[in-house]
Amino acid sequence: MVRLVPRLELNIVTGFLGSGKTTLLKRYLAQRPPASTLVIINEFGRESIDDRLTLHLNSEIATIANGCLCCTVLDDLRETLLDILTRRARGELPELERIIIETSGLADPGPILGTVLSDENLDEYLRVGACVTTFDALEGIASLARYPEAAAQLAAADRVAITKTDLLDESGLSALVDAVRAVNPACAIMTSEVPEALFAPGEASAIGDVSSRQAGAHVHTSSVQSFSIALDTSLDWATFSVWLTALLNRHGDRILRFKSVLSIRSTPGQLVVQGVRHRVYPPSHLPQIEGEASTSRLVFITDGLEKSRILESLHRFANAGLIDAGFNRLTMQ
Repeated sequence: MVRLVPRLELNIVTGFLGSGKTTLLKRYLAQRPPASTLVIINEFGRESIDDRLTLHLNSEIATIANGCLCCTVLDDLRETLLDILTRRARGELPELERIIIETSGLADPGPILGTVLSDENLDEYLRVGACVTTFDALEGIASLARYPEAAAQLAAADRVAITKTDLLDESGLSALVDAVRAVNPACAIMTSEVPEALFAPGEASAIGDVSSRQAGAHVHTSSVQSFSIALDTSLDWATFSVWLTALLNRHGDRILRFKSVLSIRSTPGQLVVQGVRHRVYPPSHLPQIEGEASTSRLVFITDGLEKSRILESLHRFANAGLIDAGFNRLTMQ
C-alpha cells in the first residue's frame, strides 16, 4: 500500500507537577520554525492556562482539560488526534514536523501511548517517537518517594531532562542521576536547558508493550485535587504577594503546584506567577492582547488541602481591607 502522506511524529513530554514541562517546551518551540509543531496540552483540572502561556510562540495549540489523558479523557485524545490528521490531510494546517503531547503532572504515559499504538487509524498516520520526562532537581526525589505517578513517568521515559540543575552542586546532581537510574536504567539523561537531541530520532519507546496497558487502570493519589479561582478585577501586586506568601508559609507542603495569570494595575499585559510547594518562580510577563479583560486566573493542585481553605483565606484578606474589594467577586471551579 502506498502511503499518501508521511507519518507524523508524535512525542510525549511528561513529568511530575512543577518539574518544568511547559518551560522546556517553550524553549524548544522558540528554536523551531513558527507553527511547525502542534502541541496538545492536558490539564488535570477543568481550568487550563498553559495554552495562554505558550500561545505567543505562534505554535498550533490544542487543550484537553478536566482529567488526565491516561485514564479519564483518552477518548478526547483520540478524537483530537483524528481531527488534527483530518485537517492535515485537507491542507488546513501548516507543514508540521511533529505533534507533542504535554501531559498533566499526574499522568502515566503508558495508556496514552497504548491508545495511539492500538488504534489502526492513528497508527497508520502517526509514528511514536521519544517520550521525554522532566525531573525536578529540587523536588524530584521527594516526589518520587511519595507519589507513584512520578515513578511511572520516569519508568516510561526514553529521555529524562533534569531541570533546575543550576541550583545544585555536583554531588547533588550525582544523587539525582542515581535516583533516575534506579527507576529506569535504560533512559538517556539530559541536563542542559534545551537539549538539542530532545526529540532527535533514536531509540524506540522504553515503555515496552504499551498496547497491553489498559485505559483506566492507572489510579491517582486519592487526596490530590485541582481547582481554579477567577477574579474579575486587576490586582495590586504588593498585596497579592503578601497573601500568596502567607498562604505558602502555612500550606506550602500541601500545595503541589500553583499557576496564575494575573492582571496587575498599571502594568500592561499580564503577569505569570507560578511555583511548587513553598517555592515561587520569578514572575514573567505575557504580551498584551488588544481588548483583553482585566481578569486573573489562579490554578491550584493540592494534596489534602481543600479548596474552601484557600477561598476563605482570600475572603479574610478582602474583609480585613488588605485586598481590594474586587476580591469579593471571585468564582471557584
